[in-house]
Amino acid sequence: MGQSDINIFGTRLKLARKLAAMSLQDLSDALSNKVTKQALSKYEQGEMNPSSQVLLAISKALQLKPDYFLKKKSLALGQILFRKRAALSKKDEDSIVEKVRDYVERYIELEEILNVQSGFINPLRDFVIEQKSDVEKAADKLRIDWNLGDKPIANMVEMLELKGIKVIVVDDVDALDGLAVFTSTGIPILVVNRKNKSIERIRFTIVHELAHLLLNLAVVEGSHKLQEEWCHFFSSCFLMPSHMLRKMIGGEKRTYIYINELIKIKEYYGISIRAIVHRLRELVIITDNYYQRWLVYMSKQYGQKGEPGEYKGEEASKGFDLLIARGLSEGILSLSKAASLCNTDINILRKEYVSIH
Repeated sequence: MGQSDINIFGTRLKLARKLAAMSLQDLSDALSNKVTKQALSKYEQGEMNPSSQVLLAISKALQLKPDYFLKKKSLALGQILFRKRAALSKKDEDSIVEKVRDYVERYIELEEILNVQSGFINPLRDFVIEQKSDVEKAADKLRIDWNLGDKPIANMVEMLELKGIKVIVVDDVDALDGLAVFTSTGIPILVVNRKNKSIERIRFTIVHELAHLLLNLAVVEGSHKLQEEWCHFFSSCFLMPSHMLRKMIGGEKRTYIYINELIKIKEYYGISIRAIVHRLRELVIITDNYYQRWLVYMSKQYGQKGEPGEYKGEEASKGFDLLIARGLSEGILSLSKAASLCNTDINILRKEYVSIH
């Protein structure tokens, strides 16, 4: 292993350690102290090179293929916009970033092998937003430009993947909702955390992060609170256009609304009852006072986050797996290469992908 290779290994080792949310001591402990904390530090600094046995041991401890540590390129990410709570630690934050980097690196490599073109064009790149009402116009324009009509979008993740956005659905720490980021080459990445979250909340978060990717919110750049509020508004408008909500609720003004009406809208459009009621207030279909009464009622009857009704939908990323299946079936990928790209054992992959001749 030459000096340049040592530096590559050291960089990848540090990224892998962050991915696993491990300190140098944690990794040394996981290696049963066969490699000291000091030695690991020297590897990362490029001052020492590991033997092949040590490399395999580190790969096993970090649950990564040895190939990971020999990649010469590391995907560069732009400013990452987290939607998180204060409870998200720096260690967990770093781990999430490295999970994203690793997944997208493997995804891009797979696309290059299969010669898949996945260019992305932002339909809202030149759309000027000066006030909150422009956000709804942007949501309506996006539906038009993407030929989505005004009906419910059954699978938001699948739709965005077809538009060239890398969507990653994770099951991670509760303090994370989602994040949005572009790579240095302009590839959009959207991450949503499904842990302990309803399908309606997952869908809402997906579109919220989409707003961060697509909208030019320079007009409220100094206010994080307003940016989040406007991204929330975009999510609500995109998931369910205003004219459709007015149509389903049956009028411009409502004095009373039955819970069953809201359940039907929720189950049709995949948007939470709380978000629907909030939107009804914004559209002045219900009064502020009636809106507050609804919040009190929902909290008393169903708790802080619970709701009646169930949207029967799925939000799962399938693009990567479909490309793996295609590469294997066409003989472009060997099982060993596919296992490396999936970061899994070749025997597991062999059971999952059975060809019929």
